[in-house]
Amino acid sequence: MSAKIIVMQGNMVATIEETNKDAFIKRGEYKETELDKRKREVDFLITSIANRYEVTFNHKVELKESRSIKKSEYFDNIYYVTENALNKLKKQYSYECDL
Repeated sequence: MSAKIIVMQGNMVATIEETNKDAFIKRGEYKETELDKRKREVDFLITSIANRYEVTFNHKVELKESRSIKKSEYFDNIYYVTENALNKLKKQYSYECDL
C-alpha cells in the first residue's frame, strides 16, 4: 500500500492506493507464518499452565510416569508435568510456548 498526503488550502487530504495485491492473504486463505513453522518443528509445545504444565509432543515420545510426570488419559502425546520435570525436559528437547 502507498499513501499520499496533500495539503490543500489548509486541509489535509489523504489517499491510499493498493499496490501488489498478490502479496496479501486473501480472505479465507491460510498462509503459514514463521511462528507456525517453528512450532511444528520443535519437539514439544507448552500448551497450558495450571498446577502442572501441559506439554504436547509433536512426535511419539514415551516418558516414564512418576509423581512429577503424568500421561493424559485421552491423548498419547500429552503429559502433565511439574516445574522441575519441565526444566529437565527443556534441557533434553526443543520447545516453544503455545499459550
